[in-house]
Amino acid sequence: MTTLRTTKAMPPDALFTRPREDKRAAHAVLQDKLDAFERAGGQIEKLGTTVPRKTG
Repeated sequence: MTTLRTTKAMPPDALFTRPREDKRAAHAVLQDKLDAFERAGGQIEKLGTTVPRKTG
């Protein structure tokens, strides 16, 4: 059986708010860099899947 433990270092409602904000900020930064790369003429090559070879 699991018990809910409280932490004195951080209130329980703050445990799940920060990571989501961090992901949104990281996504925005990455999207800005990707847009700048494409505006500068950069192209991204999308590769297909490769079937692993079996030795034997």
